[in-house]
Amino acid sequence: MRHLTVRSRQSTVRSLEARGRRSTVLVVFFFAVSLLLLTYATPEPQLPSFAAVRAAYRPSDVPLLDRFGEVIHELRVDTLGRRLPWTPLSEVSPALRATVLTSEDRRFYRHSGVDPLALISAALDRLRGRPLRGASTISMQVTTLLSPAARSAKGRKALAQKWRQMRLAWALERHWSKSQILEAYMNLVTFRGEIQGVAAAARVLFGKAPHGITAAEAAVLAVLLRAPNAGQDAVTRRARALQEARGQTAGEVSASVTSAFHSYSSPGPRVASAPHAARRLLQPAETFSPARSTLNGALQRFAAETLRRHLLGVRAQHVEDGAVLVADNATGEVLAYVGGSGDLSRTRYVDGIQARRQAGSTLKPFLYGLAFALHLLTPAPLLEDTPLSVPAPGGL
Repeated sequence: MRHLTVRSRQSTVRSLEARGRRSTVLVVFFFAVSLLLLTYATPEPQLPSFAAVRAAYRPSDVPLLDRFGEVIHELRVDTLGRRLPWTPLSEVSPALRATVLTSEDRRFYRHSGVDPLALISAALDRLRGRPLRGASTISMQVTTLLSPAARSAKGRKALAQKWRQMRLAWALERHWSKSQILEAYMNLVTFRGEIQGVAAAARVLFGKAPHGITAAEAAVLAVLLRAPNAGQDAVTRRARALQEARGQTAGEVSASVTSAFHSYSSPGPRVASAPHAARRLLQPAETFSPARSTLNGALQRFAAETLRRHLLGVRAQHVEDGAVLVADNATGEVLAYVGGSGDLSRTRYVDGIQARRQAGSTLKPFLYGLAFALHLLTPAPLLEDTPLSVPAPGGL
């Protein structure tokens, strides 16, 4: 009798599980049918073209060029995000491309914007009460970067927002190529803090160009895409797991994580030879495009180094700043513009060429010229040029 009871319970459990599976399949089926009906019953959403997105992209730093086209300074004009020039997909290391796809969208080249397998898996997890997993494809993420209205919401709006993301992703895939979608993603996504785009991430975190990113560094960057605020230990653990999932050794991951976390900062410009001239010529920036100047890059560096050398020689006399302006007398073109001594000065941002100061000896040639013109003096007499104390109501 006891065996019959056990068998009866087991049969009941199997029957309930079968009903649950059938119910789940029906829910997924009706969900898929509803999506198809909604897709073809409503007009396609509008998205900008790839060419328009790339043309509208603006780096956070604007370069100043010398008279020969050499970059002599980069000025930060956008403080909200650090972005370097747009990077074509062909200049991103294969290791980074492959690792990002493994982490973010394994079936990127096999779906049409929405991964049905990922959606079904996420729906089943929700029905079974398991932790939710992200089902957003790279195409869906690109639409949120292009259209803030498609970003995820909470509560009742979450389902509507997810549906909008899916429709935008389908529209994106119909008008953009897979390479264009992946290239835009690499350039627009935020990796950590203010770092936006693969060029800035490679430069700031690893001090190199995107094409030089190694497999271990690629794992670190892919982890930061998913968890930009994660700590060093968490990033190390996840990067190792990602490397192992790709069948690669994780021996260099720790060193790459250490490099990324220790070098992470808000760095200054990559080229900084003419800060004062750049601020005069590039700010406020209107076009965010390179500006050509009359400066001579080699002469600019020579003038700055010469000023620094002379100032170091008189530090004991409490001299800490100076300025150099070199102009072509025939044309009036400025060839070198060194507005200060940089880190030797306590007022490094003050432009010594433009700053107002007491006239001092600057007036002497004009006074002498006027005296000669009025026949008060001739070039023959010697004039004593020594300090003079003149009594005044407030003192000397």
